[in-house]
Amino acid sequence: MVELLNRRERVVLAEDLAGVAEGTPGEVILHTGMRWVRYWVRFDTGAERGSIHRDKLVREDQWENFLANRAEAAEQTASPEVAAGTEPEELPIQGTDNGAGGDPDPVVNGVAVPPHLLARSASARQRLGG
Repeated sequence: MVELLNRRERVVLAEDLAGVAEGTPGEVILHTGMRWVRYWVRFDTGAERGSIHRDKLVREDQWENFLANRAEAAEQTASPEVAAGTEPEELPIQGTDNGAGGDPDPVVNGVAVPPHLLARSASARQRLGG
């Protein structure tokens, strides 16, 4: 669980908001709500924004760790195919048993796709000249 922020606590914005860029420091003015907590923040640029969820705010002293963790998570979620420059359409299609005892449904990116949807997509691409 994420800890609540206190009034006058220094924070940094972790996501762009209207008129306030990511990385802008500020100070919590107040928090509202009991089960659905939101924060009002006065940023160093002079802007004040309200109804900001906690996941968009990082304590100022934790900002560098937050950036490092976010970069590490982005590296881990990047698939080797995308990193190598392979388009998702080029991924291999494998079959899975659809339980009917007939031909297996093709599996694309780990999801079984019914053959009629693949045929519909192929006809749409052909119709649209792609």
